This record gives sequence, C-alpha cells and structure tokens, in this order.
Amino acid sequence: MIQDTSSQDVILTKSKTVPTKLIVVVAIVLVLSFLFYSLISNWAATDQSVDRSRLRIASVEKGMFVRDISLQGNIIAANSPKLYSPSVGTVTLLFNPGEIVKQGDIVAKVASPTLINQLQQEKAKLVSLNIEYERQKIATKQAKIKSEQQIKLEAVILNAAKREKRRAEKSIKIQAVSQLDYEKALDDLERSQLKHDFAIKVAELENENLVFELKARQSELNQHRLLVENTERLVNELTIKAPVSGIVGSWSVEQKSAISVNQALLTIVDLSAFQVEIDIPESYADELGIGMLVKVKYNQKDYDAEIITISPEVTNNVVKGRVAFLQSPPPGIKQNQRVTSRVILEQKDNVLYLSRGSFIQHHSGLKVFVVEEDRATLTDVKLGSRSIAKVEVILGLTEGQRVIISNTDFVNDAKTLNLN
Repeated sequence: MIQDTSSQDVILTKSKTVPTKLIVVVAIVLVLSFLFYSLISNWAATDQSVDRSRLRIASVEKGMFVRDISLQGNIIAANSPKLYSPSVGTVTLLFNPGEIVKQGDIVAKVASPTLINQLQQEKAKLVSLNIEYERQKIATKQAKIKSEQQIKLEAVILNAAKREKRRAEKSIKIQAVSQLDYEKALDDLERSQLKHDFAIKVAELENENLVFELKARQSELNQHRLLVENTERLVNELTIKAPVSGIVGSWSVEQKSAISVNQALLTIVDLSAFQVEIDIPESYADELGIGMLVKVKYNQKDYDAEIITISPEVTNNVVKGRVAFLQSPPPGIKQNQRVTSRVILEQKDNVLYLSRGSFIQHHSGLKVFVVEEDRATLTDVKLGSRSIAKVEVILGLTEGQRVIISNTDFVNDAKTLNLN
C-alpha cells in the first residue's frame, strides 16, 4: 500500500503585510469615485446649461423710481379757424397752402357786384329817408305854429265875448238892452269859451301826433342806417384777413371759382397752439387725470406738457385725451404727425428696481434667475409697479444682485442654470 505525502507537508503562517500594489489600486478607485461623485452632483444640481451670450443680465439698483406709461398720439391744431365767404361772388386766394401768414394779412378777396350794388342802393335810400325826416321836422314846426295861431285867435274871440257879456250886464241893469240881447251875449261867451278850449285840446292832440310821426320817421331812418352799416361790413369782409398768425392749412375751393354765401374758403393753422391727441388704453383710463405731467418726445427730445381733457367715452377699448404743451410747441412740428408721449403716474425715492425685460412674463413675474458666478438660481420675488424702462422690486432681492432680465421661456421648468 502506497502512503500519501501528508506527513511531508509543512504548514506555513500567513503574512499580515498588505501589498503596496493593492494600496495604489484602492487609492485610484477612491479618487475616481470622488471625481465621479462631484460630476454627478454638479450635473444633478444643474438642470440646464445656457450660453451666457443669449442672456441679458442686469443688477438690482436703488434710487428714484418713476412709474410711467407710453402712449401714442397725433399732433393736432388746437386753433385752426376756417374762413367763410360773406357773399355770393368770385374768390381770389392770395396765399398757397403751407405759406406763412401774420394776423391781419389779406389772404383772400371776394368780388361781389351784387353786394356792391346793394350797398349803393341802400345808401341812396338812406339819403332819401334822411330828407323825409328833415321834411317831417319842418312840417311839425308848421303844424305847431298853426295850432298856436288858432288858440290865440280863439282867445281873442273869447275876450271879446267876455267884454260883450260885461256890457250886457251893465245895460240890462239900466234896461238899455232887451233880455233877448243879454241872453245872446251870454251864449256868445259860452260859444267862444268852448271853441277856445277845443282849440287847446286839438293843438295838444296834433302835437302828440306830430311827435309820433317824427319818431316813426326817425326810427325808420335809424333802422335803415343800421342796414347800411351791416352792408358796409359785408363789403369790407369781402377782403378776408387772417384772424391769427400761422400757416395756410388748405384751400376748400378752387382759385377764381364762383362761391355762395357762407361757403368755406380756406383754413389758417395757428402754429402757437398745437396739441397732442393721445390714445389711452381703457385699463389706464382711471389712473390718468387732468393736469398730470406728460413728456412728449419729438426729434429725440422731451417736451413738457400736461393733460387738459379726457374723453368720457370709450371707443374700441381706447379713451381719447388731449395734451397741451406747457411752453412753445417744438419747432417744425406738423399737424397729424405721430409722436410718443410718456405720462408720469407716480414717483418713488429710495426704491429697489430692475431694468424692464421679458423675464416678467416667465413664471408670471413671481420668480427670477439670480446669477452667482457661473450659475443662475431660480428665486422667489415680489415685483411692484412697472414703468416703461424699470420694474419695482418689493421682496426677494437686494441691491447689487445680478438677475437675468431677458426671456427665459426656453429653459422650461429648470430651477438652476449653468452659464457657459
């Protein structure tokens, strides 16, 4: 029987020393694990990478905040009188549209033979009425003299009758005359008294009638004199003058054309009375009021103005308003020219604000991306008043923080951004 070799085996004791190679391998694994973990952590914390050049970034600032709105408007002439024809005739226009005129300049003439002839006829009638009036004055004096003469004649007869009565009374006492002659003397006295009294009353009545006739002639004369003065005024108005200084706006008739009474001829635009008619969105109508300050932009310059009227009605979601310049209108401004107006709603001092941008539309203006070095973190904020160029910051941000103010819709629901 063959024996095994178990009796020849030697039991060896295991060494407790760790090989150097193993240590190196473990160290490499740990370093790689740490780098991998850092990469995974960074990737997990960043939802999306964005090119910085695609973004607009602004700092939170503190200072004066002016809340305003921008409104479109048209230049209109606040004073543009239209001139009309005073009579039928033929018009001659002396200034072309766009030419400058001064107040009192003759801008048109109307040839009206009918009106000239009417004035001559009325003047001739006025002379005739004046002659009739003077004749009536003479006739009145003559009638008064005749009335006075008749009264005096009747007075003489009355005095004679009184003497006859006294003589008859003396004679009847001595029975020198009969009773019949005495009674006749009394009758003659009474008759003379009645004629005298009647002559006085007739004279008074005739005098009243003469005064009335004279007043009637004088009234007719004065009435016709007014008619002549009015016709003279119409003739003078055939020479049409500019009521204000400005420019000729437009012709309403052709040169040398026949015109009718009260027909429009031309328009004069007062250059010193331009205003702006603004279109106010219905949503802002309740915030605006008469007297509010307005900045009208023309040729890259702002001109001070104020709201003077606001229409009480809404048309196509727009309320019409009118703005007047506080000083002289801008030079070279033209009627119906489009301009931009900025209405100052309120002013606040020591306020945090951001430059206005498309970021307001993302997250309904309740969240913004705050930039710190190469990362942008979505942060809760509370925004306040908004102006044309700024947005008020109430909560969530501090002065100096940098915020993405451009459109961030393309990042979808990302909470953080890695800026490249």
